[in-house]
Amino acid sequence: MIIFKREKLSHQMVWPFGLLVLIGFFAMPAQALSLDRFVDHADGTITDNRTGLMWAATDNGDPINWPSALYYCQKYNGGGHTDWRMPTIAELASLYDPEAVNRNGYHLSRLITTSAQSCWASETRGNLAARFNFTHGDVYWLRQFYSGPTRVLPVRDRK
Repeated sequence: MIIFKREKLSHQMVWPFGLLVLIGFFAMPAQALSLDRFVDHADGTITDNRTGLMWAATDNGDPINWPSALYYCQKYNGGGHTDWRMPTIAELASLYDPEAVNRNGYHLSRLITTSAQSCWASETRGNLAARFNFTHGDVYWLRQFYSGPTRVLPVRDRK
């Protein structure tokens, strides 16, 4: 009789606990994934664990044309690293998240600060260069010497 009660009691306790674990299994991974995707190194750099790329935590801060943006990235020295470069369209697009909003209202991680909605990408077509828009998630092609409200966000391959 005592053994039967222990088994019954143990089933009664396991069932609610198991249900909570099961609910947590479905509810928590999405939240944990979004929190663990980006790592702030507190040195002006952010690592994206999904892509393995390290990003500058902030863009250059002022309007810049494409040739100057390319030079800026090549000379950038963030987090003690000197191997920074201008990102590709695909790399910038990987940061776009229509559900996220950074400090300035653009759709990317709150850990990355962009002071304009668009950042230059490395791709060119003749005298045109690509820029990625973090408001709409679109790519635009502009003259390389356009220096309107476009910024650059350096990136490097994490080693």
